[in-house]
Amino acid sequence: MECPYCGVENRAGVRYCNNCGRSLGSPAQNQSQPAVAPAPAPITSSSLKPGSLLQHDRYIIKKVLGQGGMGAALLAEDSRLDDKRVVIKELISDNTDPTQLQEDVRNFKREVSTLVLIDHPLVPTVTDHFQEGSHYFMVQEYVEGENLEDHLERIKKPMEEREVLTYASQLLDILDYLEHQKPPIVHRDVKPANIIIGAKDKRAHLVDFGIARAEVARNAQKKQTSALGTPGYAPPEQYQGNADPRSDLYALAATMHHLLTNRDPREHAPFTYPPARSLNPKLTPDIAGVLAHALVNDITQRYQSAAEMKRDIDEILQKHFGTMGDTSTYILGTSGPMKAVQTPGVAAAAAPPPARKVQQPAPRSIPPTARSATPAPAPRQAPYRPVGMLAGQPVPARKNNVFFNFLLFVLVIVVISVIAYAGLGYLNGRKGTTTGSGTPSGPTATQPAPTLPPSISVNGLGAFPVTNSQNPEYIGVSDGSFAFDTNRPDGQSKKLAAERFTAKDTSAAVSLWRQAINQESNDAEVLIYQEDQNVLASGSLYVTLVVGTMLTGSSVTVGRDDLQGAYVAQKEFNTAAGSGVRLRLLIANAGSQATYATTVAQQIAKIAKADNTVVGVMGWPFSDYAHDAISDLAHAGIPMVSQTASSDTLNGISPYFFRVAPSNVGQGAAAAKYAAQKLHAKQVALFYDPANTYSSSLADDFSGPFLAGGGKIVIKEQYTVGKSGQLPGLLQDALSHSPDLIYFSGYSSDVAPLLTSLPTSGQFAQLQVLGGDALYELGGYNGSRTGFNRLHFTAFAYPDEWSYLGLGNRQPAFFNDYIQAFDPQQQHKGYGFTRPSNDTILSYDAMQALLEGCRRALTGGKQSTTGADLATALRSITGSRSIQGVSGQIAFGPDGNPLDKAIVVLVVNSGGFIQIESVQGHFLK
Repeated sequence: MECPYCGVENRAGVRYCNNCGRSLGSPAQNQSQPAVAPAPAPITSSSLKPGSLLQHDRYIIKKVLGQGGMGAALLAEDSRLDDKRVVIKELISDNTDPTQLQEDVRNFKREVSTLVLIDHPLVPTVTDHFQEGSHYFMVQEYVEGENLEDHLERIKKPMEEREVLTYASQLLDILDYLEHQKPPIVHRDVKPANIIIGAKDKRAHLVDFGIARAEVARNAQKKQTSALGTPGYAPPEQYQGNADPRSDLYALAATMHHLLTNRDPREHAPFTYPPARSLNPKLTPDIAGVLAHALVNDITQRYQSAAEMKRDIDEILQKHFGTMGDTSTYILGTSGPMKAVQTPGVAAAAAPPPARKVQQPAPRSIPPTARSATPAPAPRQAPYRPVGMLAGQPVPARKNNVFFNFLLFVLVIVVISVIAYAGLGYLNGRKGTTTGSGTPSGPTATQPAPTLPPSISVNGLGAFPVTNSQNPEYIGVSDGSFAFDTNRPDGQSKKLAAERFTAKDTSAAVSLWRQAINQESNDAEVLIYQEDQNVLASGSLYVTLVVGTMLTGSSVTVGRDDLQGAYVAQKEFNTAAGSGVRLRLLIANAGSQATYATTVAQQIAKIAKADNTVVGVMGWPFSDYAHDAISDLAHAGIPMVSQTASSDTLNGISPYFFRVAPSNVGQGAAAAKYAAQKLHAKQVALFYDPANTYSSSLADDFSGPFLAGGGKIVIKEQYTVGKSGQLPGLLQDALSHSPDLIYFSGYSSDVAPLLTSLPTSGQFAQLQVLGGDALYELGGYNGSRTGFNRLHFTAFAYPDEWSYLGLGNRQPAFFNDYIQAFDPQQQHKGYGFTRPSNDTILSYDAMQALLEGCRRALTGGKQSTTGADLATALRSITGSRSIQGVSGQIAFGPDGNPLDKAIVVLVVNSGGFIQIESVQGHFLK
C-alpha cells in the first residue's frame, strides 16, 4: 500500500505509514478516526496440546502459553530434571511457498543461535533445541511471573514511577550487555508483553528474541520483513532496515511511556508521544525529560548508549526515591579485610603436637548441635564488617570521644586505657575486616571472642549460637552434622540431611543431599558433605583439611565461592587417588565477626587433638579473620594457607601461615607501574584512611614506587572508612590541586559517591580512578554505575587470564572440572555455574598448595604426617619446586608470602563491564 503523503510503499493491512507515521486511510478519515485494519490472515495452529510428549517423552506439554506470528509458546515439564518447568517454542508457519518456508526456518534457527550466545541472568537461557519431523523446537528456562502488558491490563492505571524506573534500570543492564556483544545484538521488539517480572526475584526479564539480530553487516542490504517490531514501540529507522542498539532504547522508552501513563501507543499514530506529565501529573520532571530525550525520531539525537540512559534513570531513583538502580551480577571478586596485628609468640616456639596418622577413624556419633546452657557472650563487633562481592556499605569507624577528668586520678588511668584499647580497634584493614583488599565490615567496637561452649563435644565437632535471637547466627565446624548456609533454595533439604546424619541415618542424609543438589547444583557445601561420605565408605586412608570461611553474615557469597574452589580440588584429588590417600574436608564457619575466627580456631585445635587426620586449614579469606585464627592454629601445630588475605601486617606473622595472594606491597607496586606507564599519570591525588590498615598500607605501598619513578602525590586526602559522605567535598579539594589521576586506597562502598561526583565536562571530564582489589567487589557499589567506567584496579585472579595471555590451549583442567561440578546438566551460565569467580580460583589454588604439601609429607610410602611436617613441606614449595596454580605460579618465600605472584590489572570498559588490561608478575612456573 502506497502512502498518499510521502509515497513510501507499506505492507498490506497496516494502519499507519512506516516512514512518515500518518494514517493510510483517506484524508477525511485522518481528520476523524483512524482506519480500521483488516483482520490478519489466519495462522496455522500448533498441533501440540496439553499432554503431548516430545523428545522421546522427555518433555510433557502442560498448556499453550501463547500463539501468533511465527511461533507458539508452550509450558512443559522436563521429566529428566524432576519435572522442572520449561518453555518450548515451536516454529509455526503459514507459508506454503517452499522458499518462504525455508526463510522462516532460517529465522527460527537464527533466534536459537542468538539466544545461545546470550549469557545474562535476566534473559532466559536456551537449554535445548531439536527437530521432530518437519517441526522445529527450542527449549528455554521458564520465568514464572506476569508480563507488564497483563499487569497493566489488570491494574487499569499507570504504574508507580519508582517501580517502572527500577525495572527500566534492570532492562538497561540487559541492553547494555547486548550492546557490548561482538557483534552487538539488537532485540528489536522491546515492549510490555516481552517483559516478565519474575515471581521469585521480582526483577524484569526480557524474553522473545524472535526478531533479534546480531549486527554483522549494518551497511549490507537486509530483508527486514520479519524484523519490523511492534508498531507503537518500534522506532522509525527500524522500518527502514537500519536498526541498531539505540533502537532498543527508543522501544524501552516507548514502553516506559506506556507504563507510566497507561496510554497504549498501538492505539495512536506511531512516533507520537504526548508529554508524559500531561497524562500523569504525578511524574517527576526528570523522568519526563528522559522520555522526551529517548523518544526523539532522529536516532543521532536520542540516547547513544544503554549505559548513558541507565545513568540518568539511576540518578532519578537516587534523587527522588533514595534507592539505586539494579546492577548485573557478572563482576565478582574478593580478597578480604583485616585489623592490625600484635604478633603473638606462636609456632616457632611452640612444640609440635604428637604425630597424627593418616587413618580412617572408627564411625562416631555426631551429637546434635546444642545451645549452651548459659547464653553465649555478646559477640564482639569487628572493627569493620567483612564485605564480600555482595556486601553492604561499611559501618563508620568509631571515634574516640574522650575527655579527661583531672580531678580523679583513677579515671585518668581508665580513660588512657580506653584510648589505647580503642586505638587498637582503629587498626582495621581489608575487606571489612580485610583480606588485603576488601570492604570494611562493621563498627570498630572491640569485644572479646566468644568462648567455646560446653555443648561442643569432646571431638570438637558442632555448631553453636553466638547471638541471642529467634534466628541466631551459628558458627563452628561441621562434617555434615550441621548446615550453615541455609538461606537458599535447598536450605530445608540441607537442614533435614544434617538431622538425619546426626541421628546416624547416613543413607537418609545422602538421599537428602542428593535432593538438595537437584534443587541447587552449585551448592558446594552439600557436595563436600557428599564427597566426604564417599571417602569414608571407600575404606581408604585419608587426610582431613578444614575450609575456614564465612557462611553466615554479609560475606556469605565469599564463603560460597571458597567452598566451590575447595570442592573442585577435593574432587580432582580423590578421582586421581585411586586406592591411595584421599581427602576429607571439614567446613568451619566464623560468620559475621572476625573475632569469631579465634573461637573457631580453638575448636579446630580441639578437633585435631581428637582426630589425628586433621593436619591443615585452608582459610581465612579476610585478613583480620586470618590474623585472629593463626595464633591458636599455630600453637596447635596446624598450618594455614589463606586464599586472599593480603594485609601487610600478616607478613611473617608465623611459620605456620602461608598465602597464595600477594601482600599489598605487590599490588601497590603493580598499580604504581600501571599508573605511570599505561595511564601516563604524573600528579596523583591520594585518598586513604590512616586508621585502616588495609587502606593505609596500600596507600604507602603505592606511593613509594610511584614517587621513586618520578611521580608526584599532589594531595593526600584523609577520609574515614564508612563515612563516604565526606568524599564529594574532599574530591573538590583534590581537584583544586590539578591531579591527572586519583588513587583510591579503600573499598568499593566508599568509592561509589566519589565516582558519582566526578566532573563530566571540562578539565577533569576524563579523570580516571585507580585502586586495589577491594574495588573488585560489585556489591559495594549498591547498584550504581555512575562513573563506574572510569575505574581501574589491581586483583589477584581473573577467569580470562589464560586466554588473555594466549595460553588457552594450556588452560588447566580446573575450568572444565568446575563446569562439570556445578552445572553437570548444562542448565546455567555465568558465575557460580560455568564461570569461576576470583575467590573460587584462589581458594582452589590455596587447597592445591595444601594438597601438594600433603603429597610431599607423605612421600616414601609414609602413612602418617603431622601439621608440623605439612608446614615444612609447604616451605619446600619454592624455586624449582614451585607449582602451577590457576591464578599463576605458586612459590612460597620464607615469610609465607607467594614469590613474584602474578597480579592482574582490570579496567571497566565504556559499557561498564570489567575486562583484563594487563598481567604483571610470574604467571607460569
